[in-house]
Amino acid sequence: MSFFRSQTMGYYKLIVPRESAWNVMNELAELDCIHFVDYDSALPLINRPFANYIKRCDDLLVKVDNIENEMKKNGKKISYCKDVQLLIQKFKSIMKERTKASHTYLDEIESLIDNKNGQLIEQDTYMESLQDRKNKLIEFKAVLLKGEQLLGQSFFQPQNYQAEGYVDISNKDFDQLRALQSQVKFNYIVGVIGKEDQTRFKRIIFRITKGNVWVNILDIETDQILDTKNQQPVIKSVFVIVYPGGGGSNIITNKLNKVCESFTVTKYTFPENSQIYQQKLRDIDGELIETKNLITMTKNQLDSYLEEFARVANDSNCSSIEEIKLFLVKEKYLYQQLNYMKIQGSVFYGSIWLPEGADNKVEQALRQIQQTYESLPTGQLQITPPEGTKPPPTYFQTNDVTWGFQEIVNTYGLPRYKEINPGLFTIMTFPFLFGVMFADIGHGFILLMAGLYMVIFNQSLKDSDSLFRYGLQVRHMVTLMGFWAFYNGWIYNDFISLSFDTFGSCYKLQSIKDEFDDKYHEEWVRKENCIYPFGVDPVWSVSANELAFVNSYKMKLAVIIGVIHMTFGILMKGVNAIYFKNWLDLIFEFIPQILFFVCTFGYMDFLIIYKWLHEYNPSTAPSIITLMIDMALAPTSQVIPPLWGDGWSEQQTSLTMITIALICAPIMLLPKPIILYMMSKEEHQHNPPDKQLYEKMNEEEDHKESHVVAHHDFGDIFVHQVIETIEFVLGSISNTASYLRLWALSLAHSQLAEVFFDMCLAGSINSGGFQGFIGIMFGYTIFSMATFGVLMMMDVMECFLHALRLHWVEFQNKFFKADGYAFEKVSFSKVLQEQAQPKGE
Repeated sequence: MSFFRSQTMGYYKLIVPRESAWNVMNELAELDCIHFVDYDSALPLINRPFANYIKRCDDLLVKVDNIENEMKKNGKKISYCKDVQLLIQKFKSIMKERTKASHTYLDEIESLIDNKNGQLIEQDTYMESLQDRKNKLIEFKAVLLKGEQLLGQSFFQPQNYQAEGYVDISNKDFDQLRALQSQVKFNYIVGVIGKEDQTRFKRIIFRITKGNVWVNILDIETDQILDTKNQQPVIKSVFVIVYPGGGGSNIITNKLNKVCESFTVTKYTFPENSQIYQQKLRDIDGELIETKNLITMTKNQLDSYLEEFARVANDSNCSSIEEIKLFLVKEKYLYQQLNYMKIQGSVFYGSIWLPEGADNKVEQALRQIQQTYESLPTGQLQITPPEGTKPPPTYFQTNDVTWGFQEIVNTYGLPRYKEINPGLFTIMTFPFLFGVMFADIGHGFILLMAGLYMVIFNQSLKDSDSLFRYGLQVRHMVTLMGFWAFYNGWIYNDFISLSFDTFGSCYKLQSIKDEFDDKYHEEWVRKENCIYPFGVDPVWSVSANELAFVNSYKMKLAVIIGVIHMTFGILMKGVNAIYFKNWLDLIFEFIPQILFFVCTFGYMDFLIIYKWLHEYNPSTAPSIITLMIDMALAPTSQVIPPLWGDGWSEQQTSLTMITIALICAPIMLLPKPIILYMMSKEEHQHNPPDKQLYEKMNEEEDHKESHVVAHHDFGDIFVHQVIETIEFVLGSISNTASYLRLWALSLAHSQLAEVFFDMCLAGSINSGGFQGFIGIMFGYTIFSMATFGVLMMMDVMECFLHALRLHWVEFQNKFFKADGYAFEKVSFSKVLQEQAQPKGE
C-alpha cells in the first residue's frame, strides 16, 4: 500500500571518514534511496566544505558549453546519451582501473578541458581575424571596381586641395558635376556601409550638408562577406560621397567624417593613378587567394579538432564532449550532496532518511566499498531518533501509469507523511469526471485511439519525430480519459450530435384524436412496461422538449456525482483521524461534518433518485428545489405536493434532517477549541511551553519548524475554528454548485457538435443528389477542421482544467492538507537523465 500512504521512513546518521567521503557518496548515489537532511539550511554555499569543487565544476561546464556551441556552429553532430546507466557503469569502471585516488580524476578532466578550450579559443580567434581580413579585401576590391565604374577618370584625382569657392550641387546629377569640374574641384569619400543603414545614412548626410553633396550607394553583389561571429552572410554596400572643396580642416569634410564614424563605416583611399589602381587590384586578388587558403587550412584543422569531441565511444553510446559534460554534472551533484554533511575533524556526519528496508542496501554498499578499496576506511550507518519537529518526507513509488496522476496532486501540494494520497483515487475519478464533461461516442473514441496508439507504440515513438512523443508520459491518462468519454457518450447516447437506436425505442408514434376539434395528430406514446436498457432513449433527440429533458437529467446527475465525490473526501478525513489517533478531530470534526453533509446534500440526492424511480403526473409532480427551500424556511409545514405519503411523513423526515444539520454546526465550532485551550493551559502549568498553542490545536498540521515560539490565547484558537466551520458549511453549498460544471461543459460540448454538424453537413445530406455530394465534400472539410480545432483541442483542454479544479478545490480540501515535502532521493541516474537531452527537446 505504498501508494495509499507514504512509505515508512527511518532516520539515520551516516558517519564517513574524510578520505573515503567521495567513494562512499559515489556508491550511495547509485542506490536511489537516500534523502539527505541539510544540517544548516541557512549556511551559504561559500562556507561549505566543497564549495570550491562545485565552482570548479561550474567553470568547466561553461567551457564545455562553449565547445558544444562551436561544434554546432561548425555542423558537428553531438550524440546525446540515451542510456545513462551505461555511462554510470563506464565511470565506475574508470575509477576501479585508476591507481590514483578516484576524486583526482576531476583534476585530469579539468586539465584536459582547459587545454582544449584554450586551443579552441586560439583557433577561433585566428579564424575570426582571417575572416575579417577576407571581408576587408572583398570590400576594398568592391570599392575600387564600383568607384571606377561610377566616377571614371575623376576617380584618380588627388584629394588634398583647397576649395575654390562655394558651389551649389544640390539636385544635380553626376554628368552635371563633371561639367563643373572646370570651375571647382571636388573631393570624395568612399567606403562600405551595411545595407540596413543606407537610408538613415543618406538622410543624415543630406541634413548636415543641406543637400550640397552628391551621394550614391551601390550594393556589393557577393555572399562571401560573412559575420565573424556566426558565419552568416552580411549584405554591404559601397557608398560614394562627392562634395566641393576638401582639405583636412574643411568644415564639410569634418562633418562627413563624424557621420561616418557614428555609423562605424569603413572608409577606403582611392589610388592616385590608373597604374596604382591596376596594381592594387592584383595585390588584392593575391591576398584574397592567400587568405582563403589559410581559412581552408584553419577550418580543416578546427574540423579535425572538433571531430575528437564528436566521436562516439562504444561503451557509452554518446559523444566524447557529452560524456565529459555528464561526468562534470555527476561530480557537481556529488559534492552538493557532500555539502549537506557536517565535518568535525577528519570525519563527516550526515543525517539521512531511508525508506523501510533500504538500510540493508546502504550497509551492503558500504561493505562493497571496503572490499573494492581495501586501503580506505568505510562509513557507518546508525539509526537515531529524528531531530527537531520536522516530519519525515513523503515518498510514493510511481510507475508509467500512476506518474501523471500523482503529478496532478503534487502540482497542488504534496501529501503529508502517512496522509492518505489523493493520487490513488485520482487515477479513476479524474478521467471519469473528464469523461462526464467530454461525453461523446465519436470524440471519446478518437481520444481513446490516440491513447492506445501511444501505449502500444511507446518505444518506437520515443525515437521518432512524431508529435505524439510529447504526450508519451501521460499516454495512460489520455487512454483512460478517452475511455470514460466514450463510455459516457453511450450513457448520453450522443455521437457527434446524433443518437443511436441500438436497442429500439420505448416510444412509438400513434395517431390520437383531439377531443376539441375531432382531428387526428401523431404523438410519441410510451410502450407498456418498456425500459430502455442502456443510456438515453433516442426518441428524445427528435422530441420538442429535448433540451429541457437533457438539461434536467445532466444537471441532477452532476449534483449526485458531486455529492458522492465530496462525501468520499470527508470519509477520508475520518480515516486519517483514526490512523493518526486524532480522536478530537474524529469526534468533533469528522462526525458532525459527515452528518451535516449527508443530512443536507445527501438527502437532496436521495430525493432526486426517489423521484426518478417513481412516476408522477407532470402537472402535479413535486419540485426538488421547492422541497429543499421549504426544508429550510418552512420545516414544520406539510409538504405539498409530497414525494411520498400524505406529506406529513416527508415533513418529519425533512425536519429531522435539518435539525441534525443545525446541531452539527455548533459541535464543529465550540468543543474543539475549548478542549484544546484547557489541555494547553494544564500543560503550561506543569511544563515550560515548547509548542505554540496554535500549533497544538492542529496537531495533524504540526509540520512546521518549531524554532519560533509564540503564545496564542483562546481568542486565536476560537477565531481559527470559526473560520474552519464557516468554510465547511458555506463551502458545502458552493462546492456542490461547482459540480454543475459537469452539466454545463457537457451541454456546451453537445451543442457545439450539433452546430458544426447542422451548419456543415446536415443541409447537404438532406438535399441529396450530385449537388448534395459536392456539398458534403466541402462541408466535411470544414466540419473536420472545426471539430479537431475546437472540440478535440480547445474543449479537451477546457474539460481537463475543470476536472483539475474539481479535484483540487472541491474534493481534496475535505481531507488533504498539501503541506508535505518530497523525498528527494540522491540519484545519479535522475540528474544525468535530466541533463542528457539538449535544451528545447
